[in-house]
Amino acid sequence: KVPGTPEGIRAVEELIGGGANINITLLFSTAAYEQTAEAYIAGLERRLAQGLPLAGIASVASFFVSRVDTAVDAMLPKGSPLLGKAAVANARYAYSLFQKIFSGPRWQKLAAAGAMVQRPLWASTGTKNPAYSDILYVQELIARDTVNTVPEPTLLAVLDHAVVAETIVPHIARAESELAALAEAGIDLEAVTARLLADGLASFAKDFQKLLDEVASALAVARVGPPPSTESLGSLSAAVEARLKSLDSDKVVARIWERDYTVWKDDPTELSNRLGWLTVADELAEEAADLKLFAESVAAHGYKTAVLLGMGGSSLAPEVLRATFGSAPGALDLKVLDTTDPEQILTLEASIDLEKTLFIVASKSGGTIETLSHFAYFWEKIPDGRNFIAITDPGSPLAVLGREHNFRRVFENQPEIGGRYSALSHFGMAPAALIGADIQRLLERAREMEAACGANVPAAENAGAWLGAVMAEAALAGRDKLTLVLPAELSTLGFWIEQMVAESTGKEGRGIVPIEGEVLGDAAVYGDDRLFVAIGDSPALAGLEAAGHPVVRLPYTDPYQLGAEFFRWEFATAIAGQVLQINPFDQPNVQEAKDATAAILHGRAGNAQVPNLAETLAAVGAGDYIAITAYLPRNDETTAQLAAVRATLRDRYGVATTVGFGPRFLHSTGQLHKGGANNGVFIQVVDEVGPDLAIPGKEYSFGQLKAAQALGDLSSLTALGRRATRDTLRELQEGLAR
Repeated sequence: KVPGTPEGIRAVEELIGGGANINITLLFSTAAYEQTAEAYIAGLERRLAQGLPLAGIASVASFFVSRVDTAVDAMLPKGSPLLGKAAVANARYAYSLFQKIFSGPRWQKLAAAGAMVQRPLWASTGTKNPAYSDILYVQELIARDTVNTVPEPTLLAVLDHAVVAETIVPHIARAESELAALAEAGIDLEAVTARLLADGLASFAKDFQKLLDEVASALAVARVGPPPSTESLGSLSAAVEARLKSLDSDKVVARIWERDYTVWKDDPTELSNRLGWLTVADELAEEAADLKLFAESVAAHGYKTAVLLGMGGSSLAPEVLRATFGSAPGALDLKVLDTTDPEQILTLEASIDLEKTLFIVASKSGGTIETLSHFAYFWEKIPDGRNFIAITDPGSPLAVLGREHNFRRVFENQPEIGGRYSALSHFGMAPAALIGADIQRLLERAREMEAACGANVPAAENAGAWLGAVMAEAALAGRDKLTLVLPAELSTLGFWIEQMVAESTGKEGRGIVPIEGEVLGDAAVYGDDRLFVAIGDSPALAGLEAAGHPVVRLPYTDPYQLGAEFFRWEFATAIAGQVLQINPFDQPNVQEAKDATAAILHGRAGNAQVPNLAETLAAVGAGDYIAITAYLPRNDETTAQLAAVRATLRDRYGVATTVGFGPRFLHSTGQLHKGGANNGVFIQVVDEVGPDLAIPGKEYSFGQLKAAQALGDLSSLTALGRRATRDTLRELQEGLAR
């Protein structure tokens, strides 16, 4: 099947010469038909010259009929005698060309060698206008060597009342007269048929792309593997299966791929411009080679280290990538700075050679206070644009700053992507290239998962939709503590999933609480508010499942599965948002803490009054979670101490626990803390007086900024009626020891 375009017609001669039987489709213009017939004859002549047989070589030229009347009638005045004449006249004239071409000495030579005529095929012959005869495009186009393809209602009408008689040849002269009259009436039939061809090609291309998408999705599902059985979900099974059916009946997955923001809300704000993540892996795949060359160029110039200055969605994916893949030989080592803690900043600075460090200033908005403070600090240390790159949205303040300071490069990211959905964009892939990760392979795995979550994949087989339905139905059933069980190679993926799920779903008084990094215990320490999701398997899961806890085991192959998991969890979270009836792409309560911080920095807020540790913990009940929010240096020592604290809290109170370091968690779980259900109990941990650092150009220091962020966070929590307390780490440890 070959379209009747100039390129298609050129292919006809080659295909016929090669012995293919072909249908030349989408013919509207008589000129295109004539060229098609000539190409068919030329192909036969090529075969004859080569001594190849002509018998059995078949072709039809599909001439579309009724669409011509639909287009031309719309251009004619009401009551015109030419209404309903253009299509039949056009087809009859094409048949007259057929008679001329397939006769005479040239054709007779081919016919004698066994050639068959290329038959005109009348397509699109169902009557569109009810004012016309229901068999118009059959009754008026009867002639030898033609084919008429008809829809079933037309066929039944033909069998009922058509009169079989030759109706083309006797009326060719009339057809020529009608075509001349249409031209005199101002109808440019060539322009009309050109437009119809373009429309037909677009329709065919859409259908063909749908076919390709279905094949790609089927292959991707086979490679990724089908979602787990719902049998391991216990009491959730029936609700999940019903939800999967409703996702299909409401066409939710297809509508997401169509960028239909009403999947979530009627208001398009932070929805219609937040769906670029769906195809960003396809876009970045085209830039993979360029990113690799850029990274190699940086390394060739003697740089040894990259330091990412960013928060939340700008920092978590790069940190996961570095922890997963390390640094390839000859590539840069990557360090992530996502804190305002002076001690942590000083520790990082002492570990690098400033002259051989590339600073990655990353912020979607270009106005993130922590990131710009980091930039100001390090720019004063090494004011050389060659040591800096930026990753930001087009036209942002950071993009402007980068160009003003002659940064080595400014990567302008696809703007229709929210920060936490940006792992597969420049925010994740540029740092990945700098550490020497195989970003082409990462993106291939992501695109594989993208296809497995495609519009054509039923929800029950759709890797992302299935997980999203499970997460949301579990939350609706009270199992809102999504407990992650990850393989050692992907252990830090939990940081990224935590932000993706918490910041996306924690709003409007509901949400899913991701539990990352909590060491698995015996089934007895868990309440009935847990859903366990594992990538790979763990020996402890069998006991949890036997105890009645719902368990999901996602398959695990190798660390490059990270690319696939980024997309799976993005899609699953979008689906969960739809089920929970919230907007998964905004973060309304994050701004509250920012505003509170700004007020404190400008002396417009006082201290938050909170109960002591014992009073706060006395309020912990079933279904709650305890969140430790630590404004401490994030290092191995404090991480280990807080892990011990959370284990004690979990086992003593029988509730889920989380640990977040401030201010980075403000760009992650902070939204859930304030916008989600009031089932969190918050222990803010602050440090003793330590070192401080000035922020160039600011009236406040890093220490003052961190203190303001901690107090602003606490003030926001207490203003919302959340249960919260504040202690030093030493006080917390002593309080739990009593």
